[in-house]
Amino acid sequence: MNYKLYIVSVDQGNAFLGFNVDRGRTPFTIVGVPLDVSSSFRSGCREAPTRIRTVSRSLELCSVLTGLNIERIGFEDIGDIVLPPGDVKTSLSRIEEMVEELLREGRIPILLGGEHTITLPSFKALASLSRTPCLLVFDSHADLRDEYLGSRYNHATVIRRILDETQGQVLIVGVRAVSKEEVEEYKRFRGRLEIVKLWQGSDPKEVSEEMRKRVAVCEDIYISIDVDILDPSYAPGVQTPEPLGIDPLSLLKILETVVDKRVRVVDIVEVAPPYDYSDITSFLAAKIIIELAAIIYLRRGYSVEGYRCW
Repeated sequence: MNYKLYIVSVDQGNAFLGFNVDRGRTPFTIVGVPLDVSSSFRSGCREAPTRIRTVSRSLELCSVLTGLNIERIGFEDIGDIVLPPGDVKTSLSRIEEMVEELLREGRIPILLGGEHTITLPSFKALASLSRTPCLLVFDSHADLRDEYLGSRYNHATVIRRILDETQGQVLIVGVRAVSKEEVEEYKRFRGRLEIVKLWQGSDPKEVSEEMRKRVAVCEDIYISIDVDILDPSYAPGVQTPEPLGIDPLSLLKILETVVDKRVRVVDIVEVAPPYDYSDITSFLAAKIIIELAAIIYLRRGYSVEGYRCW
């Protein structure tokens, strides 16, 4: 498949940050994945790619954590992938093939979801190219059900499907909402699946140290950020909010510690603009992408001469 056949491009002014750069200048490719077919509580995440792009245009571009000037690095924003309404199988197939092609082209895809189901095909793409792929998930939910509301492919089963359909290692950070079924599934998959506790009051340094030990065996890393990892007081506009989450700075500090040159794909999912008062959550998603891209750029050893704000 030529993924470009299924992409609706964005014009220069509507791209992430309000400008689009040539891929020869940046390793990052932004792509919107507006999948929104299995929402079980609040829908609307199909609107997130557009809204995140819109609010990103008002953000300043000196990375707080690294001091890098993201305006110098930029992003290639290729637009949104077209997903046939109601056809989950075709949608997942298109996403997988698109991500695989981008990886083969040497890109670092940054996916704007969309519901968390997009992580399944995207991680499968990485797993097909890696000997030891690891999925690092930040999420308040375990998403380990075998099926939910009669469906085996949805946001509540995505991690279970990844364990079934790949040989990758999975580390979930921040789970604070589980069912009894998911607890049993966790016990069954121990060894390939680990859960690190992280909620209000956790020490980010301790969490980071434990995570670094867990990902030591990974050849390639996929980072998936479900924004409901954050407390609803910081990120109200999500599909399934869950109290007792962490604050945004704690999340960024953990990412700063654990991200290194092995990160190959990033997604940020479950932002629901219809429930996002004053675009709070969309702004946070955009800021997380800016900071995470800066960290990845620094860790991959690219020259930063002339790229620093201070």
